Amino acid sequence: MKNGFARYELAERVLDALPAIDYTTPTEVQHRVIPLIIQKKNLIVEAPTGTGKTAAYGLPLLSKVDFNKRSTQVLVLVPSRELARQVKAALESFCTHDHLRIGALYGGMSLEESQKVVRSGPQVLVTVPGRLKDVLRTGSYDFFWRDIKHLVIDEADKLLEFGFQQILDNLVSNVRNMVQVMLFSATISEDIEGLIRERFYPLMTIRLSPKQVLRKIKFHSVMVDRGQKHRYLAGLVRAFDIGQALVFCMKREEVYELANFLRSVGRKAEAYHGLLDQVERAAIMKRFKNKQIEFLVATDLAARGLDVQDLPAVINYSFPDDIEVYLHRCGRTGRAGRNGTVYNLVGSKKEEIIVERFHGEIGIRFARLEVKPIRKEEIALVDDPLVKVHVNRGKRDKVRTGDVVGFLTNATGIAADAIGTIAVYDSYLLVDLPESTFEVLQMLENPRIKGKSIKASKYTLADQKRKSAAVKKRQFGARDKKERKGRGKD
Repeated sequence: MKNGFARYELAERVLDALPAIDYTTPTEVQHRVIPLIIQKKNLIVEAPTGTGKTAAYGLPLLSKVDFNKRSTQVLVLVPSRELARQVKAALESFCTHDHLRIGALYGGMSLEESQKVVRSGPQVLVTVPGRLKDVLRTGSYDFFWRDIKHLVIDEADKLLEFGFQQILDNLVSNVRNMVQVMLFSATISEDIEGLIRERFYPLMTIRLSPKQVLRKIKFHSVMVDRGQKHRYLAGLVRAFDIGQALVFCMKREEVYELANFLRSVGRKAEAYHGLLDQVERAAIMKRFKNKQIEFLVATDLAARGLDVQDLPAVINYSFPDDIEVYLHRCGRTGRAGRNGTVYNLVGSKKEEIIVERFHGEIGIRFARLEVKPIRKEEIALVDDPLVKVHVNRGKRDKVRTGDVVGFLTNATGIAADAIGTIAVYDSYLLVDLPESTFEVLQMLENPRIKGKSIKASKYTLADQKRKSAAVKKRQFGARDKKERKGRGKD
């Protein structure tokens, strides 16, 4: 009898790719779902994050792709650019075929670039629904639907928040009679299940309980004194020798404050939130995955679509009201059957009630830990905090990350490993530097990168807010103008 993934009717091109990515034993959701997809069943699958849902649909669907056709056959809908990038990378690793082409559409790409992806006819297209809608309304794309045989709706509960019903109706009108539908999510409400069942029939439902799939995660609760949570966090990190963790906060300001505090006690920490541009978010995530960042302090933007191999711990510094968000946070550790740990820092009666309610609902116990906070005297005076610096040179000037590192080490004397995240855009770049290094940079006479003079200035949270507001205004203004123009032609 065949073992592992060989027991399923998967193509050789898929089975040959699995040893390189250390896939030997199917997870529970993969074992239950892969045979049903091969049998062309329509599915609703509810399984907590980190259980291997992407491989559950990716392996059998890549086994079905006809590589002789230059047309889209598998359409995967996801709610965010982070998840689109992650799913695309995962699918590419699941197959060794030389002619496999996987495309991705998401915000931040130009419309022209997005149109080019669709017209190129990738066999698999991973897309944020809004971006696909933007492309399809720009011209004639009847060919796009011709060969689509499989529709995957990933993280469907989140898509519902983004006007998913209208998107779903548009899909139904194009693919109803020929598509195999698979809906995956960590939590599926009765509303969204009803929407799917009204439009696609028949459907099988597979549900895995959080208790079953989160069994590899140890949960701990730490009671802390009000107003001293940051000191308890530092004490927790030291007491349990936590080398790397994803720390969740509710507000951007809290994210910044906590990241700065962790730096003040000697930890390599970065802030991660929705105001950061995609280029900067990608740069930060690359450093986090490469273990160059110890603590990523984040809003719930990082609760979905973020996959870090062997992330040892998640720390909940403040708490959501929604159990679904809590499960998504916790699922960033203990992924694909690995061990993980979740620490909850509980600083009030309200937070204590929230944690107890969540664990009562999922049926998983947590252990209470006694942790001593670090002393106030141990908190270094932040004489040299890390500051974000804007430099007026970028890709158009042929500046790369290595050029920035080389310039800074030579011109300011800073060690390369003391430089924080570098994100290079078309016309400028952002780099995190100790404030003392920034002051040295300010004193340089006519500093140059690749022979071109530069201007450097601090880039604050307020600057990011203004930039984000300006980008949204341009995007929505252009969209409104286009829609008004379209109505004028009617």
